[in-house]
Amino acid sequence: SHQLRELTDVLGEQLVTRSGRGIALTATGRRLADKLATTFAGLQSSLDDIIGSGRKTLRLAVCSSFGPGWLIPRLASFYAAQPEIDLQVRLYAQDPDQTAQVADAFVTAQEVRPGFTAIHVLDEMLVAVQATGRGRHDLITTDIEQGRLGKDWRDYCALTGRRLADLQQGTFLQCSHYLLALEMARAGLGIALVPDFLARRDLEAGAIRHFDRTLMPAGRRYHLCFKKSRAHEPEIRAFVQWLKAERAPRPVLRLARGSSA
Repeated sequence: SHQLRELTDVLGEQLVTRSGRGIALTATGRRLADKLATTFAGLQSSLDDIIGSGRKTLRLAVCSSFGPGWLIPRLASFYAAQPEIDLQVRLYAQDPDQTAQVADAFVTAQEVRPGFTAIHVLDEMLVAVQATGRGRHDLITTDIEQGRLGKDWRDYCALTGRRLADLQQGTFLQCSHYLLALEMARAGLGIALVPDFLARRDLEAGAIRHFDRTLMPAGRRYHLCFKKSRAHEPEIRAFVQWLKAERAPRPVLRLARGSSA
């Protein structure tokens, strides 16, 4: 408390405010904390160079669908191209918060915060998949919020010209994430709408099959984000260069309307 008061007096800015029984950072305090976190990270990197092995670490935060579905299958080429960088992949169920405490760089579909550089990676496209055997035909939805239940399937029907009543046999099977929806489809529980990059490996292996080959825009755009003040760092520059080489789409799934598998 004494140090906080001294720092507040020196800066002439209010850094914290009372929140219930505790305290919370003000907007100014949050900006200062973010900048100090970057500074301390740089100091740690310098110390590692002097007393450690000299290897660099890049902390990359990704959400649970993008990490397993798009990033991991491509990582071998990054390790081969940048053996001196220790890439630390951090997985989050939702899009990770863009703070230095979380990671150095982020792949996120959230709105990019001021002060960040954003490099477009891909637009999320959904594909309908089901088990290869004769499974149930219930519809699996990841839109489970109140007032939005099954919105993904309603959008799909609007795109393909189908009637929801013709597809749906019972109530929606509900889950919160694409990974869960994909596993439910693999288990023969129903048909799931999941990102094409997430379904690709199981489709190629024959673990699942297309219900329909239509690709539906999900309205989510993935970007690689990092602070503009850190754009010069060799680890970030190396990852950006690799990402730009890897983000070209692989023409495995094609856009087709209403073509049954």
